[in-house]
Amino acid sequence: MNLHLLDFDCSEDADGVTCWDALAHPQGTHTSALLQEAEQVLTWAHHWGRQFSATGPGPLEDGADWDFDLQVKLHSGTQNTSASATFHAGQSTLQLCPEPRADQTLELSLSISGTPGFADAFRQHWGAP
Repeated sequence: MNLHLLDFDCSEDADGVTCWDALAHPQGTHTSALLQEAEQVLTWAHHWGRQFSATGPGPLEDGADWDFDLQVKLHSGTQNTSASATFHAGQSTLQLCPEPRADQTLELSLSISGTPGFADAFRQHWGAP
């Protein structure tokens, strides 16, 4: 599966935990597409978790198989505003508060980390490094 706006960098620690980090700040005309890509990745991860893991997203040091961190900033001219981003797994939707205005661009940071089993599945599905 191809992602066009999220470009992940990968790192792995000595314990086999893999982390993918993506930062995207496209033109305002691509805000909807960026949010859809983030929804797709998080929907896939939650689906994987329901099928193959007894734990949902959460701290890996507490035994979870995967976790994520999602941060959003809204930019308008010289003003930057943080927005809260909530992923609703049941509806596979990403909700921002406040919603971006037409004169704002969106900067999205998504980090996903996981155990070796999650990492293998993530690489296979997304073609990630």
